[in-house]
Amino acid sequence: IVFLTALAYFVVTRGGSNNRGGVLSSFSKPYDVIASSVIVTEEDEESEKLLRSIFYVAKSQTGESSSLALEPNRRLEVILSSPPDAESLHDEECLHSDSEHNNQKQKSIPYLSHLSSTTWVHDDELGRGYLLLADVGRSGRIWRWEVGGGPITIGRSLHMERSGCRSGLWVDADEPTGNGTSCPENLFGDSTCSKPLSRAKASSPPKPPVLGSASLAVELTRNAERSSAGKSIIVAEWGERRIVRVEGETGARTPLVTSVPNQNGGDRVWRRVSRPNHLMYTPFGDLLFADNFESDAITANISNNSGHVGVVYRKKEAVHAAPIPVEQSRDAHGWRGTTSAEHHLDESIDILFQASGGVVEGMALAPDFSVLYVLVTSSQDHSDWTKTVYKLSIVAEDEDDEDENGSDSGDNANNGAEATLFYRMSSTNCKANDAYKDVFDMHDSVGSKLVVDEKGTMYLIACPSTVTLLSQDDGRVVGTLALDHLQNSQAMLFTSINFGEDGYFYITSPNELMRVKSRVGGMTLPTNMVVPPPTSKLKG
Repeated sequence: IVFLTALAYFVVTRGGSNNRGGVLSSFSKPYDVIASSVIVTEEDEESEKLLRSIFYVAKSQTGESSSLALEPNRRLEVILSSPPDAESLHDEECLHSDSEHNNQKQKSIPYLSHLSSTTWVHDDELGRGYLLLADVGRSGRIWRWEVGGGPITIGRSLHMERSGCRSGLWVDADEPTGNGTSCPENLFGDSTCSKPLSRAKASSPPKPPVLGSASLAVELTRNAERSSAGKSIIVAEWGERRIVRVEGETGARTPLVTSVPNQNGGDRVWRRVSRPNHLMYTPFGDLLFADNFESDAITANISNNSGHVGVVYRKKEAVHAAPIPVEQSRDAHGWRGTTSAEHHLDESIDILFQASGGVVEGMALAPDFSVLYVLVTSSQDHSDWTKTVYKLSIVAEDEDDEDENGSDSGDNANNGAEATLFYRMSSTNCKANDAYKDVFDMHDSVGSKLVVDEKGTMYLIACPSTVTLLSQDDGRVVGTLALDHLQNSQAMLFTSINFGEDGYFYITSPNELMRVKSRVGGMTLPTNMVVPPPTSKLKG
């Protein structure tokens, strides 16, 4: 009897074939499929072979074709969806709602504001992992998505509330005064309206403030079984204008980055970070991150430009930053530096890359960890835009060497390694029906839009609702993953891409989480290359 009971439990909880939890979950409503094929851009045998090695192409499809149909249950599907968070839906047009509207109210309240990045966390105690989703909208939330071993998928749960703004001290301020401004509430209003909105409002509703958590990373732990098994989470807080490590043991928020320099060496001028983003570790324990800001906020040593500026920084040996006690966590919101010392400047931070007139929209390490790819988007007059992927060496001994391949790095001279052009495209390359292809908005640039898989293939959000795949050898476009049918909605603007450790490639839009089954995984970091703590090095 015990054996039969155990066997029945195993079949029910493990027998599902759709990765949604188990057999019982098969009776739930299937996820909406929004992309059922991948496109071979270069119709050659090598490109098609590469795409077939990445995606689950239907076995019934043989022969050469520019469109490769994906297997059922292996297509791009929406697994989490919230009504859009739009402030325009709080105006007088919605004040006088009818009874039908009131009956729908509970069903239409959004819970996702503006998803901007994801990261995979492995839990040794659970024996499995889960996906964390960073929401940069309003004061921010971090959500958790997981598929458990039980009969029903666990789905989403709130991992952290007010993940980017709590004190209000740094909202629209370069000093911890707050200017009387408080963090916005995470209470979302009704997303439906009894009266139809005007065409202008429907197409471009006012957007909520973005003061939440823009990017996440798992702290790299020396000699851990895997790089995703760290206990602490790194969070880029836009409302507090800093990067913190949320300590896994105590929950204290240890400041890792608050201020950054304007140049490497010399008389450096420091400023508070503005929109820190794209957090990632190197195998040595250095923290890489980007910061985008308006050019009129630049101090010295940067050329005059009326657009935006994106800078990539490195904080050396960030894994060894000492944690603060939980009692100091609240007071740390007002610190100008990473410690309570009034004039503390972090000399371990240097500049790797700088681009005036553009914003950094993503970063990714190459498989050998010696090269960093940086995605920069630039625009003129907020209309046509250009996306460029730069390639730069981050190996210390090579940084001062002059590049022999021809650099194209804007104002990067004397502020980081020389960068070479790897790939470039413009909005004119996007299909005519791609959502918002001719509009560039700093708000829409939020999100990590570049990733490299374990074999070196590059993925980027080039056009607003398309993932483009590039060859690691020469930056050649080998294929695209695009929507089957254009959804004329801001919800279909892709904001970030990343791999999980569950065999899926994840995509976010402002208010949706999507996934497609993948044969390859993301690039993983070794943990045995992390430099030992300073005390260990002295003893050695």
